[in-house]
Amino acid sequence: MFERTPPPVIWGGTEEQIQKYAARTLKDATYTFFAITEPSGGSDPAGAIQCRAVREGDHYVLNGQKIFISHAHEAEWGVVFARTDPSAGSGGITAFIVEKGTPGFSAKPFKTLRTAALPNVVHFEDCRIPIAQRLGPEGGGLSLCMDLLTGLRFPYSACNVGVAVAALRMAIDYSKQRKTFGEMLSRRQAIQWMLADSEVEIRAARWLIWDGAWKSGRKEDARMEASVAKLYSSEVLGRVVDRAVQIHGGYGVSKEFPLERWYRESRIRRIGEGPSEVHRMVIARNLLR
Repeated sequence: MFERTPPPVIWGGTEEQIQKYAARTLKDATYTFFAITEPSGGSDPAGAIQCRAVREGDHYVLNGQKIFISHAHEAEWGVVFARTDPSAGSGGITAFIVEKGTPGFSAKPFKTLRTAALPNVVHFEDCRIPIAQRLGPEGGGLSLCMDLLTGLRFPYSACNVGVAVAALRMAIDYSKQRKTFGEMLSRRQAIQWMLADSEVEIRAARWLIWDGAWKSGRKEDARMEASVAKLYSSEVLGRVVDRAVQIHGGYGVSKEFPLERWYRESRIRRIGEGPSEVHRMVIARNLLR
């Protein structure tokens, strides 16, 4: 999920944890992972997390399973969320740092529509984690997670816009080169309107991201803005890439061009960082409260 940068929640750890894990990752550009999603669900971690962490002396013993965890098979370390108090709801979830090679920890990649990063099924079987690798206080995992991850929706959204811009540029360039029935595609009204719609949507998405990021940068509550930006930019990306594929015709689905990959990847962007439906719920809740 975070490629070769540390999961943001690490910055909520102790100075020793930050130096040992975050600083080393930034220096060496190693992979990390972020494990919160489980087979039981991902958008509702407070209710879905079943992975258990039981304290035994100066260790916690983890048992459970995570899924769709990018880079877990090749990461040097990662952050795992497990339930330490089954009766405490969202206040019973704790974050842990798990290092590569820890006994009882295993990760197996599997194939999906996406090719940018392989997801993994992750298993914990009597996996012993020292207390020193607990991230934040016991029971404070979700609070730590939500506070630090909300801001990530802005760079995630910006990535959506960046790919959409690249797809639109390709569509514009191709429309100026390709002729049909003696006329350039760029002179066809149907093509012109597809390009115009893409430009308008990209500009709108860009401003939504800037507006929310500005508010987040001022340390104000930007949760609604983050949901707006993520929802709109991910759906705009899908529409812009789809139009670009259509304009390119057969070339649009050729693996010699990047459009077919962007088309596949864009579909996943409507799920990653929270599916569109969940963000609509967040937006509606903010409007109605």
